[in-house]
Amino acid sequence: MGFFSNDGIGNIPGLLGWEHFLYILLSLILVIGLLLITHKFSKEKIEKMIKIIFWIVLILEILKIVWNLTIRIGTTLSDWIPLYYCSLFIYGLGLAGYGKGRWKRLGESWIFYGQIIAGIAFVCYPSTALLIHPLLHVLTFHSLIYHSLAIFVGLIIAITGYFQPNNQDFKNYTISLLIICLFVYLLNEMIGTNLMFLNEPLAVWPLENIYRFSKILYPVIISLAQVCGTYIVSLGLYKLIKSLIKK
Repeated sequence: MGFFSNDGIGNIPGLLGWEHFLYILLSLILVIGLLLITHKFSKEKIEKMIKIIFWIVLILEILKIVWNLTIRIGTTLSDWIPLYYCSLFIYGLGLAGYGKGRWKRLGESWIFYGQIIAGIAFVCYPSTALLIHPLLHVLTFHSLIYHSLAIFVGLIIAITGYFQPNNQDFKNYTISLLIICLFVYLLNEMIGTNLMFLNEPLAVWPLENIYRFSKILYPVIISLAQVCGTYIVSLGLYKLIKSLIKK
């Protein structure tokens, strides 16, 4: 037994216990602390920071894959293939840090419109952390750092003006992600995975009800919710906060 073992240290806490509230608090401390340190950064410093975080997150993801393949008992392809909605943070960082022109803008769009909401959703419902692992477990802390960084980067690029959201992003953002969703759905069908939870729902009642209602419509609804829903909410909140600041 140990922090890096299959079982971790302690019991699996689930939702809304003191461990979950501590998990949320640690995420808040990390996000707010980083925002306080970086909110006056120049665009040049933000770009360098994005590149650094890209390598940090990429190394963390590789280490997670190695852990899943070598230590985890009963691992499946769904456990380690990085093709979930939150996985787009890695690819978005790569495009935002090293891409040019439209590719760079696309990476920034993936981060801002998708990863703030996705990160917050995960911290509130840590499906692959506290629902299956103890608080003191390597994957719990991996998820905490990963999703907190996703929230932070999405916020800081908007706060500093490095990325300025606009209505023109909708086309490229939605088309690119819907293509990814289609690819992932077909891949799931071919190799028997449930990446992006497109083929079967998480154990959450709205998703389960949609799945029971129509297994055919389920992946369509989930894809649209993950893509269009996050875009609309993120852009709406950005415009609301911007208008309140002006007042």
